[in-house]
Amino acid sequence: MRQCPRGSIARRRCRLPHTRVRPSTNSRRNQPTPFTRAQFEQARGEVLRGGRWANAALTVHRHDGALWVVKDFRPRAFALRNSVGRFLVRREAHALRKLAGLAGVVQNAFRLDAHALAYRFVPGVTLNQADLGARAPEFFAALERLLQQVHAVSGIVHLDVRNARNVLVSERGEPILLDFQSHLSTRWLPARARRWAERFDLSGVYKHWARRSPETLGEARARLLAEMNRWRRLWVLRGYLGVRRSQPRRAP
Repeated sequence: MRQCPRGSIARRRCRLPHTRVRPSTNSRRNQPTPFTRAQFEQARGEVLRGGRWANAALTVHRHDGALWVVKDFRPRAFALRNSVGRFLVRREAHALRKLAGLAGVVQNAFRLDAHALAYRFVPGVTLNQADLGARAPEFFAALERLLQQVHAVSGIVHLDVRNARNVLVSERGEPILLDFQSHLSTRWLPARARRWAERFDLSGVYKHWARRSPETLGEARARLLAEMNRWRRLWVLRGYLGVRRSQPRRAP
């Protein structure tokens, strides 16, 4: 048996090698991913969206019979992909881990590497391309419930539901939330600020609802939408990085 010298400090230093617990090798970073960067680039899947200079490229990748969406900042400039790209990939992966298992949010998300995020492909069309017809009130009521679940389960707000490309209409007609890059954690916000952020989030649903089926929106939702629209006039960073792109005129 090893003899330790007298004195509290000396005895603690002597015992440290015998009591230190080594970290587990099964950490999240060491877990194998479903596929690697090399496999992804070799497959050359279908590009859904090339992305602008500060946006990720979206690609559908097939691996072992399953379809994945890969959100990749690697095609962007070196400085951007190693600053904004790394930050947004890490940020969105963290949000999707908190929402894992919640129906209505993309599943099995993982970081392919520092520049890319992947998640299971969900067949459907984005809201800006969907023709909901008579199903609009039912769809938006489901989207409202989904967003309320996101708030309650994860303690985060999406903040970009107003962008119709961030809402998917699945083949079964169900809402799927996409793109949590802009999310905000409400865990540490005062109760009043948290409620305001959640109401602002819901106003994104009501914006689309008012456009597709205004007669079914209801007075309470319409009042909330009008209130949040007044707040949005004070927001100076509307549009892409604060720059509102002008819409080209269509020929008559």
